[in-house]
Order: sequence, then structure tokens, then C-alpha cells
Amino acid sequence: MVKEHKWGGRGLCEETLKNITKRQKYRREHMESGKTGQRANITLSTFLETGKILTPEEVSAQERIFERSGVLRWKGSVPIARAQIGQSLHDLARSLGRAHDVTGSVRDTESRLVNLVKIYRKEDFLLQYDSKSGSIFIILKEGASPPAQLKAWAMALWIAYRYCKAEEHHATSASSAEAILDLHKSTLTDLSNCWADCLERLAAAGWDLSIASLETASGSRVRLEAWTDE
Repeated sequence: MVKEHKWGGRGLCEETLKNITKRQKYRREHMESGKTGQRANITLSTFLETGKILTPEEVSAQERIFERSGVLRWKGSVPIARAQIGQSLHDLARSLGRAHDVTGSVRDTESRLVNLVKIYRKEDFLLQYDSKSGSIFIILKEGASPPAQLKAWAMALWIAYRYCKAEEHHATSASSAEAILDLHKSTLTDLSNCWADCLERLAAAGWDLSIASLETASGSRVRLEAWTDE
């Protein structure tokens, strides 16, 4: 006679269904984030390199069927970095510590963080590029709009591309702390100079700029008002 085993009854079944639903939601969100990131990569890299704005139909023709969330590619090339948008300030500070584990100095990490806050004081995001791992950590400030999130993605894409080009030309100082900070400053300046035009032309080409679906993390927001003075 076969004995019937009880595994916790209805409560366990409900909990199992909840976990399955959460996993399915997680997969859907990351698939959507991967698709959106891929479209942003194709559209923004084309604009930044050629000045041309592709329509949604033109981008669709270049899309891969599957793309991992957070991957940065320049015009469909091999991955050049991985962006994590919606990170916490703790995640960014920890990445700064890893980037400077040679000295192991907390003071060095704090100094770098203060410099980044100053560079991005007028933006609704804060970005840290860890050139050693090819990871980019993006913090969104409170009230960051979808266009601001798109600009953060464009910044991540362009700074990674410029770093890779410098490496190709054997720039020995490209990965130094000072060089990376200078890269942040020059790239942000160049992007800001063309960003209003980019947004205007994206909207005219049929892109919906009111939807934010690039986030790869849980959607943290930070307030940095006290750190924004010169």
C-alpha cells in the first residue's frame, strides 16, 4: 500500500506558486531590459558616431533575438562593457574600493566618490566605470526621468567605447585614476552638448521617450544635495 505524503498542504503550494511567479516576473523584466538596452545601444552608438537617428523600424532590423540585460555594444559589435543601472550608493562605493584595491585606502575611495559626485552634480545620475572588470555602475538620483536614464545609458556606452579605443592605441595611462576621471569629464561634456538635439530627433523619429525600462537592478534612488557644491 502506497502511503500518501503531505508536504505542508495549501500553504506550501501557495508559497511555491509565489516563488515561481517572482522568478517569471524577474525573467520577463530582464528580457525586456535586454531588449531595451539593445535598442538603446544601436540607436545611440549610431547617433554618437555618425549623427544619424535610426527609426524604430531600422533598429528592429538590426536586433538580435536574445540579448543579456546590461550588455553594452557599439553598433552591434562584441560586448565592450556591462552596465548596471539603478544601483545603490553602497554598490557604487564598493566598486570604487575594488577598483583601488592596490592601496586599500578608504580615503582614496571617498576622494574618488566625491570627485564623481562633483562631475555629475548637474545630472540626475551618477556613474562609475570600473575599467578593470568592464563594469559600469549607474546610480539614479531622486526624480530621474526616462530621458535622464537614457542619457545615463548613453554616457555608459560612450565612455566604455572611448576607453576601448584608447586601449587599442596602447595609451599606457588610459586606466589610471586621473585618466578615467578626465574621460568622465570629457565624455559628459561632449554628450551634454548634443543631448538636447538627440532627444528632439529621437522623438521626431517615432521613439517613445516617456517609458523607462533600462534598469537592471531594483530601482534604488539617492539624494545627494549636500554633496553638490563646488
